[in-house]
Formats: sequence, C-alpha cells, structure tokens
Amino acid sequence: MPGTTLEGQDDEERRRWSRNSLFAAAGVYRQRDDGHWQFDGQRPGADWHGHGYCTKYLTVLVGGKPARIQLYKHRWRLDGTNTTCHSRPPDDPWLVRFCTLVIVLRLWACVNAATGFHHRSEEHPDLLDCGSDRTVQRWLSRALDRALDTQQAIRLAVVEKSEPRPIERLFPGGLSPPESVVHRNWQNQPAVETLWRALAMLLVAARELGADVSILLAEARRRFSGPKDSWLI
Repeated sequence: MPGTTLEGQDDEERRRWSRNSLFAAAGVYRQRDDGHWQFDGQRPGADWHGHGYCTKYLTVLVGGKPARIQLYKHRWRLDGTNTTCHSRPPDDPWLVRFCTLVIVLRLWACVNAATGFHHRSEEHPDLLDCGSDRTVQRWLSRALDRALDTQQAIRLAVVEKSEPRPIERLFPGGLSPPESVVHRNWQNQPAVETLWRALAMLLVAARELGADVSILLAEARRRFSGPKDSWLI
C-alpha cells in the first residue's frame, strides 16, 4: 500500500493483534458453573437493583477462529418502578450477534478491497462465516454514516495509549488510502476514506503498541461521543 504505514507491516504480524475478541483478550467475562459466560457490569445508580440476567448468543474470535458463546448480562430494575435495563459489555453491539472485533475486521476487508466488494480479502479466512454479504453491506452503510465520530473515538483511544509519545510517531508513512481504494466507484467517497483511516489507525496502532485491537476498540467506545448503543454501526 504505497504511502501508508500499513505498507511496511508483515500481514501475519499485524493479524496477531486482531486474533482475539475482548472475551479472550481481557478478563471482562467470568465463566459460570454451567459453562456459559456472564457479564456483571456496574449498577446504573443507587436506586437500581439487580433483577436477574438476560441472555444473548454472541460470536467472538479466539485465536482468529469464530466461537459462539452464550452470554448472560446483568439486568437492573429501578426501585419502585417497572423500568429495567441491562449492563452491556464493551464489545456487544446493539441488536447484532457478532462482537465488535468481528464487525471491524469485516468492515476493513470492505473498505480496503482493491477490486470491489466481492473480491475482498478477510483478515482471517473463517470470518467469511460471520454474516452474509447482505449483512456486511448493511454494517458498512451504517458505519459510513458514523465514520467521522468513529475516527475521532479511535484517535482519542490511540492518543491515550501511546502517551507520552506523539501519536504521529506511530504513522511515519501517513494514513492515506491506497490509489486502488481511492479510485473505486464509491457512492460516498469522503466517508469511505474517513472510515479507512479510522480502521487503518486502529490496526497500525495495535501492532505498534503491542495491544489487542479489541482492547483499543473498548477504549474507543468509552470515548465515543454519541449513545453507546450506536457505536460503530
């Protein structure tokens, strides 16, 4: 990729940092006696009380391979009312059964493809089983709408992780999309380039800092300026 920091990276070395979802990269979940996984989260406030758990099947990555887990998320009820909510893990997107890392890697394959959507190359081969083409196209459409906010959140996460080094030292070759991507016939070229830079920044920073992509994503979500349920897509 001429003119980008990704050009000098060995593919396997880069992929090393995108092999594990937050499920495997950090102690976010705890395993239950029944073998399933649980996220306790934090009480929303003093007037909220535990109200059981809600469940969701979530596909995560472990060693670059998809794994489907059953996740129990702590539910809360507001005292004296029937109002409830639940604690959502950082890599659990709203109404999507794939974790954030899976979505990001599939989006990267789309915006980085030199010869079109149907000729894209996935970071890990088994990702092809994570969502149909139509599903990935829906993700891409929503991600392009949020591209600028996503880029800003990722940048803030990388800035904090890289301190005290200036963030520019991580990207000596720049972060410009390659000509093959720029010259594709996109409906929203500026949004595509913004999303490309955001995800390239994420992948390069993970490699340069020796940090899992999934952990940087969790930090970026924390800094996302919009509602957390609208993070990324």
